Amino acid sequence: MAASRKTGGRIPPSLDIPLLTDIVEEDEPVTAPIARPAEQAGSAQPPIVTITQEMLSEMLTERIAALTDRLLRDASAEIHATLVNKVWEKLREEIPAIVEEALKENGQE
Repeated sequence: MAASRKTGGRIPPSLDIPLLTDIVEEDEPVTAPIARPAEQAGSAQPPIVTITQEMLSEMLTERIAALTDRLLRDASAEIHATLVNKVWEKLREEIPAIVEEALKENGQE
């Protein structure tokens, strides 16, 4: 896989997406090994458990979908908060002029 593209400075979120560069050939095995931690500290190598490509695909799909939903919710909340703040700022700027104009129209200034 490609190395991280971050170079110290913050990259805009739209460009901060990991790239998968490994090519999977169709003649490769259908299972991918997943190493599990050894149950005993004294064992030399942890046992290797295999998982089917279909199961791995399902797990990744679920996790990526959950992450996408969370990121979209967070972004939506940030956008909402920003818009509410802009509306309040605009109201603070314009309400005094509206009040002044209303008082002038009624001759109470």
